[in-house]
Amino acid sequence: MAPADRLHLFGIRHHGPGSARNLVTALDALDPTLVLIEGPADVSDLIVHAGSPGMVPPLAILVHAGDDPANASFYPFAVYSPEWQAMRWAAARGRAARFIDLPAEIRLAKTPDPDPAEPDGGEPAEEAVPAPADVEALAIRRDPLAYLAGIAGYRDSEAWWNALIEQGAGGPAVFAAIEAAMTELRRHADASAAEPDEDRVLEQRREAHMRLAVAAALRETEGPVAVVCGAWHLPALRLRRPQAEDRALLKGLPKVKVSATWVPWTETRLASASGYAAGVASPGWYAHLWNEVERGRDAPALPVRDATARWQVRVAALLRRHGRPASTASVIEAARLAQALAGLRDLAVPGLEEMREASLATLCLGEPAPMALIETELVVGRAVGAIDESVPQMPLAADLARWQKRLKLKPEALDEDVSLDLRTEAGLAKSLLLHRLALIRVPWGRLQGAGSSRGTFRENWRLRWEPEFSVRLAEALVHGTTVEQAAGNAAVAAARDAPALAGVSDIVRSCLLAGLDAAARTTIALLQARAAGSSDVATLAGAVPPLAAVLRYGTARAIPAAELQLLVVSLAEAVCAGLVHACRRLQPAEAEALRRTLAALDEALALLDRAATSEAWLGALHALADDGEGDELLRGFAVRALYDRGAMPAEAAAACFSRALSPSVPPLEAGRWLEGFLAHAGQVLLHDAALRAMIDRWLVALDEEPFVAVLPMLRRAFGAIDRGERRRMLDLARRPADDGPAAARPPTSAAAEAPGFAAALPLLLTILGLDAETGS
Repeated sequence: MAPADRLHLFGIRHHGPGSARNLVTALDALDPTLVLIEGPADVSDLIVHAGSPGMVPPLAILVHAGDDPANASFYPFAVYSPEWQAMRWAAARGRAARFIDLPAEIRLAKTPDPDPAEPDGGEPAEEAVPAPADVEALAIRRDPLAYLAGIAGYRDSEAWWNALIEQGAGGPAVFAAIEAAMTELRRHADASAAEPDEDRVLEQRREAHMRLAVAAALRETEGPVAVVCGAWHLPALRLRRPQAEDRALLKGLPKVKVSATWVPWTETRLASASGYAAGVASPGWYAHLWNEVERGRDAPALPVRDATARWQVRVAALLRRHGRPASTASVIEAARLAQALAGLRDLAVPGLEEMREASLATLCLGEPAPMALIETELVVGRAVGAIDESVPQMPLAADLARWQKRLKLKPEALDEDVSLDLRTEAGLAKSLLLHRLALIRVPWGRLQGAGSSRGTFRENWRLRWEPEFSVRLAEALVHGTTVEQAAGNAAVAAARDAPALAGVSDIVRSCLLAGLDAAARTTIALLQARAAGSSDVATLAGAVPPLAAVLRYGTARAIPAAELQLLVVSLAEAVCAGLVHACRRLQPAEAEALRRTLAALDEALALLDRAATSEAWLGALHALADDGEGDELLRGFAVRALYDRGAMPAEAAAACFSRALSPSVPPLEAGRWLEGFLAHAGQVLLHDAALRAMIDRWLVALDEEPFVAVLPMLRRAFGAIDRGERRRMLDLARRPADDGPAAARPPTSAAAEAPGFAAALPLLLTILGLDAETGS
């Protein structure tokens, strides 16, 4: 038999249950001795694992450069991907199978750009305006299925493909029709296209490699050879071209050493909405169709009634899990309505649109909210694949898989909230794993706080697995082969490279939370050494709060408490020694940033409750409050901090207030002092009538021009106060000076209670940032 007669090309869509079903039927009829599949030729050794029982799609082949794991590519497969079914078919029947596309070692290599050609005379060429034929050729190349769908009168390629393949009954004979259509499209596109661009050159190299691989396979075997590839490539593989020309096209291309393995993928990343160019709109729906194909393997067509009913049953079950009623009668009506709509639209089986409309009308009662849930959970899907234990994996990925299995933490593609009790062995182990993964840039879990618990023994996490984490695991291999080892080494490396002390402090805290004792001691020593050589008070102050929180509240993990306490005390003492000079001659933005840092430090030291450190801090605040050269904003903060701690009596605070807001002080300086004092001071003003009175007297004494100048700062100061507290301040301002019980006063208007208040009310509302009509 001639080689051309033994070659059988099957043009497929990369993810489609109908296409996969037709392919399996065609392979059963042909029974090829060799199956060639579009995919990087240098990872063909991974195909054998497709037949392992523990391989559960969606999956992907991860290929990355050996010396640069970030330089990586994924090749995803769903259970209904024709390529996946071709691999499974070959494995089940003991047939040889291999990939034939351009090797990944070439795809991942950095190809230098050729020098741009210049026209005669060296003048830059004018930008060419594409001719209508070129525009049409570009549209064909960009999405040939969408072009065919437009000709057929469909709104998009997904709808056309569903009608032709997924909901039709073409069978294996449809491959000939697809090849004929693609041949005509390629002929038209190639005849109209301009000079090859980068994408066209890559396409030509890919197809040259596939032609050479097909020719080698035909020489290798006497039996039939099946080629499974994207339908667009069919005409190029039929093309008879001298092999010397194909080899010349591939000669001298740069290469890079690569590593490859199977990794779990997710249905959300198979969706076109994720940005995946070859994705489909509804991966979950396609998975349902494939399951129905598997159920009716021996039937000539899909069992329409059963397939429709089972989908609506899944919709009803989902709604019930989320507390919505979904009766059996509604399920029956939904299935009947979907079939009726398909009949009216001359469809062989109900498609996704018919299912959506039936579910919306009967099970969702026309409400869009439950339909959004159905779209997310069922139409797109949230399934995550699984890898068989026999598949060689990267050491870090294998260690993580062991921990996931041991701790019963299953990766999911959507958000999942998990509450951990750190007093239990399992809860603590899960927490340690999630904290360690965060240190190697694999944020599978994001800490949400302790919820309603007042103790430090509970953590609430939100888990969401992303396929890109597999690349992060590959990148982290430079730090170690287990999660614990890699996390510790990565933390130490990050601490050495951190540009600021606050960053090193955060890393120390992360090491403590991750239970990495050796890394914690190393990073503590690094922080101590860097702090000793630093005179930046803001940086030193920013490093204290995360460490003080660990000391104050403790953790369920063992921590080097002595080293940590010595570090916190030394940092706090350095801040106290340099505080006054650090608060002089600052720009407004610098002063505000330092105020926030010092406020966090003040709170941390108050919680730490160490007498000697607190005494030194309060002394530094007194010195700052009395420093005539200090920034007004920070001096106001210092008085407020002392007042809140009870370290400054009300009389002394009032005296500071009077001096800072006296008529001799320029209004801008007074406003900044007040802004520093009032930051988040809603409760103080609500319960301290003396301070309210002083602010009122100062405001009343201002002339119009100084008041306009200081108004923005007043708005900022009051804007930081909770809206409800501002509303209560307005209520207090409406009351007369002798504020007695409300029940003992006759019902009078606010204007009657306080003469002139009505005239001043708009201005007061402006300062408080409240609505002039509602007062809220």
